Amino acid sequence: MADTALAGLPRIVRASAEISWRGQAMMSLGLASACYWTVVWLVDGPVQPLEAGIVFAASLLMTLVLGGITSRRRVTHALTHVLSPHAMVHETPADARERHARAASVLLLGAVVLLVLDTAISQVGATAALLAGAGVGIGIVDRAEARRWTQAEESRSARLFLMIRPTALLVRFGATDVFELPGTGSPTYDDGPSPFDLP
Repeated sequence: MADTALAGLPRIVRASAEISWRGQAMMSLGLASACYWTVVWLVDGPVQPLEAGIVFAASLLMTLVLGGITSRRRVTHALTHVLSPHAMVHETPADARERHARAASVLLLGAVVLLVLDTAISQVGATAALLAGAGVGIGIVDRAEARRWTQAEESRSARLFLMIRPTALLVRFGATDVFELPGTGSPTYDDGPSPFDLP
């Protein structure tokens, strides 16, 4: 009964850990796409190295520039509008692992479908290059953002949490609510009981 009552409530996750995981996931997606393109090229598949290289470089550059600017503004804005706790649930390590597994499955399935279609209808391999550039770029931006969250926690002597909707698989890339709790701790999901937890 208690689980049913809490199921529809938003959850909060440690900011530094969640953004770091998202960066790792996107970096893995980008590297996997690059490996796929390389394999197709090695077996003389329908790819064009020059054109694909241009797409990769453009995608990586745009992601780093736009993502870097957006990330910095997002963190700065969030830290000036930190909220107090209210009716939310602190996500447990088990819930986090399950959500991450589902998110990784969705990302992988989507990438596989796009890459197979691209190989079937394109002679360039542009989709693989685009995914590789965007994935690596987002991964770099997110890892840098995770370090900013960690630095913010250290400077404020507090733990910072991001809100995630009950049905969401990832924290929003845009602005989201940030919650602060006093005290320090390792930026992992296993932080023990939280004042966010409901009885």
